Amino acid sequence: MPEGTRHTARLCRRMRDLAVAALHERDPSRLHRLVLAELLSACDAEVVVFKEGTWRTDAGPMTIATAGGADAALTDERARRQIRTGRPFSDYYATTRDTTPLTAQEIGRALDLRDVRDFAPGRRFAFGIPLPDTYSPVRGYVLLRPDGAFTAADRTYGAQIQPLLHAVDRQWELLSQWHAMRREPSAGGEAAGGRAACAEAGLTPREQAVLLLLADALTAAAIGRRLGIATRTVNKHIEHLYRKLGTRDRVATVNRARVSGLLPR
Repeated sequence: MPEGTRHTARLCRRMRDLAVAALHERDPSRLHRLVLAELLSACDAEVVVFKEGTWRTDAGPMTIATAGGADAALTDERARRQIRTGRPFSDYYATTRDTTPLTAQEIGRALDLRDVRDFAPGRRFAFGIPLPDTYSPVRGYVLLRPDGAFTAADRTYGAQIQPLLHAVDRQWELLSQWHAMRREPSAGGEAAGGRAACAEAGLTPREQAVLLLLADALTAAAIGRRLGIATRTVNKHIEHLYRKLGTRDRVATVNRARVSGLLPR
């Protein structure tokens, strides 16, 4: 096996291990930070941005991680406005519905390449990794570095880790929803009460996510698609929920979860 291929395989194993660890993380705010740190290291990038939703120059959620002293340039509001636009990647992925990780040079218009230089001052090379099935708005990662174009090995790595990034993002989305429900008055108490109920029932973060989707009456196959896991894995989580909550079917499981304060009534 060529050395470059072995290196990419090692990086993919690291991301796989990180994704598995993320499924046991109870704090959704930590999930994307873990991924950003790994992407910085794996792709030898100086800046990596997670694009969480529609980007505009004046607003829009984003998470930024930097290596070395790169964060100093990102305090400039002009640079942050450019980062929020997500160009050229946001325009390209939204209009083409392509999901291939690409460099800015591959997207290729002169105007876009100028925008890359403005994206973060002094950073001439950019690489986009979109999350699958998130065309509008596009969600995903943009990596930046000042010298050395992103390579074919980087693009191969990006393509191979997309399913893992997708699974972590779905877990983040569901855990965030879970935490939001626990903060609502209708959820039957404060967030601390919800966490205590989950701890008492012994539910893992992934089991909480599956339970939340069971409450939406999704099938095992649909839950698997939402979480980026196999249907048989979903069924195993459902079996664990039955055992931990002392139930035998989905309806009873959801009802028991509501009575126990695991789900809003």
